[in-house]
Amino acid sequence: MTADGTVAARALAILRDVTRDDDVVTDLDVPLFDSGLLDSLAVVTLILELEAAFGLVVSPADLDRESWATPRALVADVERRLAGGAPA
Repeated sequence: MTADGTVAARALAILRDVTRDDDVVTDLDVPLFDSGLLDSLAVVTLILELEAAFGLVVSPADLDRESWATPRALVADVERRLAGGAPA
């Protein structure tokens, strides 16, 4: 799925911990917002956890829901941010 499986595995583990749902690790295309797995409070928690784990700075104002719409998209966004690319 990704060039760096360690980043993907860690990001998915954080997502699983925040959502308290194993489906986010097994179904990378589950819709996080439409399914109710992520809401505004969970997004803030997820941002804080990802920042702590990866040393990222993620502004909620700059976050596009589409870039975190699925676990697959979230991992891609984290990897893009770690590579120094602009958020999607």
